[in-house]
Amino acid sequence: MRIGYIGGHSPKVNERAIDDQWTRYLGEYAELVKIPPLSFMKLFGGSIDGWKRRFPDNVMELGEGLQSLCFKYEIQTFYLNLPFVIPYVMMARNAKGIDLSMLFIAHSVATPFWLKQWLALAPFITEKDVVLHSTASCKEALMRISPRFELSVHAPLCIDLRDAIPNTGGKDRIMLAIGRIEDVKNVDFLLNCFSRIRGQVPDARLVIAGEYTGTKQQIEKYRGCIEEYMNRYGLHDAVEFTGAVLGEEKQKLFAESRLLVNLSTDPGETFGFNLLEAKASGLPVVCTRWNGFQELVAEGEDGLFVDCSWTSHMPVIDEEHAIEQCVGVLTDNDLHRRLSQGALSRVKAYDYQLIMPRIVDFAIQAKGHSFSGIEQKHVVRIANTAIEEMQDIYLLEHLQRFGWLNETPYTVLSVPQDEPLSGWMNKVKPIIGHFAGEAPIYAQY
Repeated sequence: MRIGYIGGHSPKVNERAIDDQWTRYLGEYAELVKIPPLSFMKLFGGSIDGWKRRFPDNVMELGEGLQSLCFKYEIQTFYLNLPFVIPYVMMARNAKGIDLSMLFIAHSVATPFWLKQWLALAPFITEKDVVLHSTASCKEALMRISPRFELSVHAPLCIDLRDAIPNTGGKDRIMLAIGRIEDVKNVDFLLNCFSRIRGQVPDARLVIAGEYTGTKQQIEKYRGCIEEYMNRYGLHDAVEFTGAVLGEEKQKLFAESRLLVNLSTDPGETFGFNLLEAKASGLPVVCTRWNGFQELVAEGEDGLFVDCSWTSHMPVIDEEHAIEQCVGVLTDNDLHRRLSQGALSRVKAYDYQLIMPRIVDFAIQAKGHSFSGIEQKHVVRIANTAIEEMQDIYLLEHLQRFGWLNETPYTVLSVPQDEPLSGWMNKVKPIIGHFAGEAPIYAQY
């Protein structure tokens, strides 16, 4: 099976690491056809913003260019690894009536960027498309936006187990936190917990591997917050910030640490890939009961949860519980050994050699469907119809708080979003309120 994809790499380290691996795995089970980024962007005249200024007159033009691209590269399935173009490409595909399946991953649901993407593409998704959700929690969130996402199919992110370096037991009592450094990841909360953990485990160390993300203003503000906590608790001798890590350097961190800690309450979280990477090394995890974490980790088998409630505007993590769970893994060798063995056992279900053939099967099935999208002449009309007028497509009761109901699937993509986190979390709660958990949810595997 031939699957086209856009060459190049994401500028974000975490996205690049996942996407590059995923594409490499897929290439073992399908014939991947790399489309040069410049060739693809020529469909938009070289500029998305320029193309948008001519909408809707250029939708058929984009469709014709897309069709020519598919003929040139002989593809009938397109892995769209540039999320910001998906709605426009789907509009053009439907308008032109191209016999083309779209394949893409629901990396997130409820960040401002991704929510607008889902609102924009909901009317244009068809049975020929493969939308992959990594957890049941992710699909539930999608379904709270639109029943059209019933079409999405489950395929967790996966990993090459041969890349992992086995965990050595973490004799140095290193707590590892890895990923983006920003407010939704609660690194400041982690530093507060760690200052108290040291009272019980004086030789404990914390390694924070990742880069600050967000706008320049957001980065400067959060960096200042982190520095304040470091100074307040006197942590400079016990906390190391490594910056972004990749490849063998990252694998060594998983091998040498005592536990991975992830206290995220990120509205964009769907899976928790670093939890899977830790599992592959046999590194126990302590994480919040938050969204996909609850399906990826099995309580007491390969990790421990920290309770998280969401009864007000913002999720609240149980600080005492977080400290207790971390101290337990740091000090109890039998517990650490049991969780490590459980991780190595359960990670086998996420081997890419099991997951990727299923994804290719999904793509083959989708390719076999006849094209039955929106009638070509209605694509532009629907793209320019207010969301509030399409109750058959959207669950409006979950979208009321955003103030976007008078937007259209096309205009919603350009709505500016610079709202503080607390305000956004309150608005998005009807869609992802189920992310926070205090009661156990059984892991998938």
